[in-house]
Amino acid sequence: MNALLLLVLNLALSKDPLYELSEWVASLDLRSLDLPCDVSMRFTDDRFGRALDQLYEADRASLQTRVALSALRNFGIRFDQIHNDSTSIKACGHIPGRTKTGVELRRGYSKDHRPDLKQLLFTLSLSADGAAPIHYHVYPGNRNDSTTHIDTWNDLRDLHGSAQFLYVADCKLCTQDQLAHIVAQGGQALTIVPGNLTPVREFIQRLRAGPLGKKLVWRRPKPNEESVTEYFSLFTGRYELFPGRYPLYWFLSSEKRHRDQAARQEHLRQAEKALAQLAPKLNTPRLSRQAPIQKAVQAILDKYQVEPFINVRLATRYNRVRLRPRGRPPGEKARYRIRQKAHYHLEWQQNPQALKAERRVDGLFPLLCTNPALEPVEVLKAWKYQPRLEKRFEQLKHVHGVAPLLFKKVQRVEANLFIFFVALMAQALLERQLRQALSQQKREPLKLYPEDRDAPHPTTSQVLKTFAGLSTYRIEDPQGDFQEFRDVLKPVHRSVLELLALSELRFWTGT
Repeated sequence: MNALLLLVLNLALSKDPLYELSEWVASLDLRSLDLPCDVSMRFTDDRFGRALDQLYEADRASLQTRVALSALRNFGIRFDQIHNDSTSIKACGHIPGRTKTGVELRRGYSKDHRPDLKQLLFTLSLSADGAAPIHYHVYPGNRNDSTTHIDTWNDLRDLHGSAQFLYVADCKLCTQDQLAHIVAQGGQALTIVPGNLTPVREFIQRLRAGPLGKKLVWRRPKPNEESVTEYFSLFTGRYELFPGRYPLYWFLSSEKRHRDQAARQEHLRQAEKALAQLAPKLNTPRLSRQAPIQKAVQAILDKYQVEPFINVRLATRYNRVRLRPRGRPPGEKARYRIRQKAHYHLEWQQNPQALKAERRVDGLFPLLCTNPALEPVEVLKAWKYQPRLEKRFEQLKHVHGVAPLLFKKVQRVEANLFIFFVALMAQALLERQLRQALSQQKREPLKLYPEDRDAPHPTTSQVLKTFAGLSTYRIEDPQGDFQEFRDVLKPVHRSVLELLALSELRFWTGT
């Protein structure tokens, strides 16, 4: 258990490979973990490897439930709104085998944009109360994430003890079978609707044809730029998906409208640049006929998805060419053959009518909620918490460094992902407690950044970095007598400990 605890701490602090963990443990004051200092040399890479092997053989599903329930009870985490998403974890090198739970490295849809590498599918569920992870699952790399939601929801229901919570997930949840399963069990689901469904396409065509009525329902400061206000409008009218079953809400975001317009303008610019680069290449051997020219133009329009917005015309001019037959001409006068040779050039311009129609649908997104009693603005606010889950995935990959996988046994890979989950949970709980204390006590932002700059939303990694340089020192004489010294805590250190309800003695000694 001590080895696993040290693995969790290492992921939260530095993420060292197994063969360097012994040196890392030797640098720690293990008294804070209720361990004597002289045991540091016993933590070898073999011991950590064996600990992962034992964790693999253990009942990790029950252990995960116990850890999650402990966090829910001890920290008072609410279970009324749960967010779920999935990501791929790539692996470098050859890691053969298959675990007893069916986990194996396979090629599949790579969210890391590395289809050449084998991977695992990692799903994560977190509470909307502090974005604390409470459930995870690992699947083979070729598993379609649209088939994971029923299993995940069942696990969350068993963990909570009832179906009375709102389950929020991306568009892969939007299938009749999955939604019907959740509703039949008394649950609630919220998801964004994919654009390939017929009701979505029909509404977008209606909106392109002319403006529809809408009303302002919510405004908020733009995330990470509070000087800008983001507006959300709801299109009036009654809309349903899978007729008679689930209400559908059409929202429009002012910031998403700006992003959509900017993205389209960039695509138009890139497409026109590509057409301008293609134009001088016409009438060369490879582009001397109409069919290959049209194919090259269509490839550009498809690449930048601007076919409706640019009208391209292939103009043709015929030149008369005199061709002299081969060989010596009979008689004194040569005979020439007149031939019409096509000369092509491109002409293009933007389609103002199509662009005007497309501007009406900029910023549009549809949300589905199986609970008709939930107000549209509550549906919108619940969905807007979903990006917190993407932050957890970013933390998993770029802070903890979950990929690439560095083990030779897939069994240890699966066990180590449990350690990653616990490390994510520990960091999320620390963040939640610190931010809640700042808000409840109405304290000034902590000075965690260089040059004593404010950190209004402190992260665990930044807090740990602030404490990273603190050390204890021990001077021992030949008779065995010793003196111990500690670094002096700065005001920011004392502020953090006070917010976390930790005394200095407990910080240094763990008691």
